[in-house]
Amino acid sequence: MAGVAPQDDAVTDAARRKILMIGPRRAGKTSICKVVYESFQPNDTLFLTPTMRTQTVNMDTFQALQLLDVPGSALANWVTDSPRASDADERGPRTKMAFDIPWTDVSAVIYVVDAQDEYFDALVRLNAVIVAAYMENPDIHVHVFINKVDGLSEDYKYDTQRDIEQRVYEGLLNSTHELQGVLDEDTRLDKAVRLHFYLTSVFDASAFLAFSRIQQRLLQGTESEVQHAPPGMVSLSDALETACNLLCTACYFEKAYVFDVPSRTFVGCDTSPFDASLYNIVFRYMHFLLQFSELYAQVPDAVEHPVRTRDWSTSVMRLSHDTTVAFWQLDHHLALLAVVHTNVQLRNATILDYNLGLFRDAVAQLAALARS
Repeated sequence: MAGVAPQDDAVTDAARRKILMIGPRRAGKTSICKVVYESFQPNDTLFLTPTMRTQTVNMDTFQALQLLDVPGSALANWVTDSPRASDADERGPRTKMAFDIPWTDVSAVIYVVDAQDEYFDALVRLNAVIVAAYMENPDIHVHVFINKVDGLSEDYKYDTQRDIEQRVYEGLLNSTHELQGVLDEDTRLDKAVRLHFYLTSVFDASAFLAFSRIQQRLLQGTESEVQHAPPGMVSLSDALETACNLLCTACYFEKAYVFDVPSRTFVGCDTSPFDASLYNIVFRYMHFLLQFSELYAQVPDAVEHPVRTRDWSTSVMRLSHDTTVAFWQLDHHLALLAVVHTNVQLRNATILDYNLGLFRDAVAQLAALARS
């Protein structure tokens, strides 16, 4: 199952939620896509040729998504014609990217910045992208990947992140003043824009973690969807989180992740504190299991073809005397990886399997809702 998950031909491009990946030339956009969704080895990305046209990756994880890898030249050409404060109220073709997709069709933007290069001009372009996107689609999420941080020291990494965040927020505050009369009186772009920053590299798990966070936020739905939801209805993200919390309570798990196996990104987890070192162990274990994907890649989807519990793959790895990582396949896309005390896993294997059967059914129902 290495690479992009099998695609659902019944899902049209129009039905997929769009994610734009944009940024300056040689920032590492295509390298990230190749490593996460096509299982490229990080060292092989050094020999990739520049992207000349938009590349599309369809992702059927917990929901149907479409990632558009946009060449840096498209960003440069677009920014030249981007809306100015004086004409920001116009809604013409200039608020679209070079491939002519309106911002209203975009759920999230990933903007990749090269942390090892001079990034002042890249942040000016980012500001123009954010302003244009927000004017058309206030619900849009903007995710900034501060990329290629593997060559930086720990202190310099976080100094760079703080500097970039400060420059971006200051730019948005300045844009708010420039757009007075266009924006609502109480709107401040530095507060209103849904902006997230990540330190990323293709040489570790950070890019996978960033995509995991993006998927989780998309499952939360837009603000307008939340406002118009019936009383008592929760988002798919909250429902999956609650299911993980209940499972951890019933099975005494220390941490639980619902992973999309082919991409090695997770779509949900419980609410216990995030531990980066523990996540890296779980991630490496998932990578190890992918080497044996033939053992479970052909198992049919639980939603369409119910199968016996024993037909689903499981695996256990003891990390230390008292800590174990356990894997349970949920369907041909999803799997649960949990960190559990070794004694709990050894003494309660039958109860764990029973609870996992109930959890599998719940996740299958949520996945069906997400993909419908």
